[in-house]
Amino acid sequence: MKYEYELISHNYIRGFHLFLVRILYRTPHLHREFEVNLILDGSVEILSQGRGYHAETGDFFVFDPYQPHELRAREGTVLILSIQISPAFFSDYFPQMESVRFGTEIFHRTASPRHQQLYRQLLELTCCYCQKAPFYELDCARDINALFRALLDVSAFTVVSEAERPAQRARQERVRYLAERIEGGFSEKLLLGDLAKELGVDLYYLSHFFREHFGLSFQEYLAKLRCEKARRELLLTDRSLLDISLSCGFSSPKYFQRAFQKQYGATPKEYRRQAPRETGELPAASVLTSQEFLSDHESLRVVQRLLEQG
Repeated sequence: MKYEYELISHNYIRGFHLFLVRILYRTPHLHREFEVNLILDGSVEILSQGRGYHAETGDFFVFDPYQPHELRAREGTVLILSIQISPAFFSDYFPQMESVRFGTEIFHRTASPRHQQLYRQLLELTCCYCQKAPFYELDCARDINALFRALLDVSAFTVVSEAERPAQRARQERVRYLAERIEGGFSEKLLLGDLAKELGVDLYYLSHFFREHFGLSFQEYLAKLRCEKARRELLLTDRSLLDISLSCGFSSPKYFQRAFQKQYGATPKEYRRQAPRETGELPAASVLTSQEFLSDHESLRVVQRLLEQG
């Protein structure tokens, strides 16, 4: 189970992966795949490429490959069904899928009978995946194709032209490099100017590129990542504030306190003190980290109940 910012890549079963996850807050991250998300319970604020969106129970939406996004539950936690599909899944019979871009369009279950049908398709695919009956991979592949065919019918998607594809791939590779470089170097002194030199581009250009694709300035993005790393350390260890500050890449405890309070509305000391502690033990990771994955058995039970409700 991974809780941190990363370029997420789950282990695949036949080109796709499906899971239910309960989220409190998810730091900015991205995937190499299309990711279809259905809100099963709760509501969520979405920040992607500088724009904010809101989704409620029954809403679904798609993140495109290499599209950075950030999720925050509005109240309590939010339960999300996520399906990640590699563009290569379609390559043998519909290679154009690599060039399709859905954008962050929120689809409402009640918008039309077609949207209601898509909602049921997502739940039925989840049942198939979690039950893992004989030949379920073939059944899931069939359902994935039907799902994307339906999404193309209801969405205002765009298609990257063949002439634009080389530039698109170059942008995706640059986004991937930046994401992995920041994840690997957040604990060190990390300057945008150094990344510009590594990429062989102008600092001014990279600054604008970063904000355009990540929706935040480089410093804002880095501070969010470092604060989330520090938050986990505060909740799951007894390390001193100074140790946590230094290990998460903050230049000083004062800067750590200021950045953390801006992100979470409390100083690191206050945040740790407010955390629930029972019998003197550290809280369990699944309780206090920002996301918790459900097992196939738990996921199946949730989805079957929703199908029965209609």
